Order: sequence, then structure tokens, then C-alpha cells
Amino acid sequence: MSFSAFRYTWLTYRRDQLWFPLAIFLLFVFLILFLPAAGVRFNLLRAYLGFILPLVGGITAAYAVLDDPALELRFSTPLRASRTLLSRVGLIVAIQVAAGLLFQLVAVLGNIDVAALGGPVARQLAWLTPTLALIAVGTFGALAGARTATGAFLAGASWLVQLTMRSWFEANLDCLFLFKGIHAPGSPGLASNQGVLLALAALLFWLSTLLLERQERYL
Repeated sequence: MSFSAFRYTWLTYRRDQLWFPLAIFLLFVFLILFLPAAGVRFNLLRAYLGFILPLVGGITAAYAVLDDPALELRFSTPLRASRTLLSRVGLIVAIQVAAGLLFQLVAVLGNIDVAALGGPVARQLAWLTPTLALIAVGTFGALAGARTATGAFLAGASWLVQLTMRSWFEANLDCLFLFKGIHAPGSPGLASNQGVLLALAALLFWLSTLLLERQERYL
């Protein structure tokens, strides 16, 4: 993605969709730094990385493409749908990745032991996999329904259903359980679970590109 495309995305993106993730990030930073109980602080760390980041990513991604105030002008340019999707959703991914990495740095500075979440690679996959999956769901839902609210609803509903039906998913659809890396780090089948989720995310992004090529649906 060129710098000019990124700069345009930054200038046209709704600022409340940027301050919202920042506000949540700062709230959790305050909590893990000033709460005295080590166990509580670790649970907050796990909750932010494994649950809050994916939810925020999915909801904000639903508004990434169709909430462009100059959408009609963008469609009049020769840019391919894949470039448009990358420039808009790529910013969401970058924000969530930066938040996840910075939060872990704050946790280390706050003497919070993160070893229970696995090694360095496993620890990143534990939160990055569900984040990318829900970003893909939010993006695809918005474009499939031609409404930002549809994408936000699908991302939020997927998050809520999986949390409330955790036992059922682990017993029947473990390969699609979003939070396995956080709930059971190092468990058997985790690699296949994350592989399926990442493949599903890639498929949804590809389908989103195909939908975005039908520009008349969004004007």
C-alpha cells in the first residue's frame, strides 16, 4: 500500500473509531498497572489480548470500507478492490497489532508473568488469530449486507455466542473456537484450530474483495 493511500485512509477515517480502541487500551493499562493482586492483573491481561482486542477489531472493521465519506469518489478511481480493502482494513489490523504488542510491553514493565500463555510465537497467535478472524467477519458482514451495522452485529454476535457456548464449541466445533489459544494454550489441536481460523479469515477477505468489486451495491 502506497504512503498516499495510507495518508488518505488516515485523513478520511472516522476519528471516533480510532479513539475508541485507544480509550479501552488506556483503561486496561491503568488497571494492570495499579491493581495490587497479581492474579487479577494477569486475568485482565488475558482478557484484553484474547477477548477485547478481537471484539474491537471486528466492530471497527465493519465501518472501515463503507464508512468512507468519499466512497463514490474512491470508486471512480482505477484502484482495484483489493487495494481499497487493504488500505481501509489494513489500518484496523495495524492498530490492533500495535495495541496488542504495546500492551504486552506494559505488562512486562509491570512485572506481570505472561509465560502461562506460551512462548513468544504462541502468545502472539493466541490473540492475533481471533482478532484477524473477527476483523474478517466484520468486513465481510458489512459488505455482504451493504450496511456497516450488519458487519458490526455479526462480529459482536460471533464473539458473544462463542463466549457463552464455550463448552459446546470445544466439544463439537473445536476447530472454529476463537478463543482456544487463550483458554487452553499449548493444548492438543491448537495448531489446527488456528490454521482453520486463519484460513477462514483469508477466505472471508477474498470474498470481501469480490463483493467490493460490485461497486453499484454501495452507492
